[in-house]
Amino acid sequence: MPTLKPPSPRAIAAQLAVPDRVLLFWLASDTDWTRAGVTHAAVRHMMARNLVDRELAGSRYVLTALGRAVLHVLVRPPVNEQNGC
Repeated sequence: MPTLKPPSPRAIAAQLAVPDRVLLFWLASDTDWTRAGVTHAAVRHMMARNLVDRELAGSRYVLTALGRAVLHVLVRPPVNEQNGC
């Protein structure tokens, strides 16, 4: 039986709702995501998608490698708008 390839960061980014995107930006900037109105349910959802995890100490949430890749897709301009990047 063939194995399914996981979705690409670009495909995941295209499916994210606004609260999910806000959470990625706030975690990447190391600011308080709760002030942006992001709920704990949104965090749990992002953890299930392997975009967010808890820090080893367990008191903070951090982006996973996949979460950073998805954020990178979100902040990069579309290919047709890039200047030699």
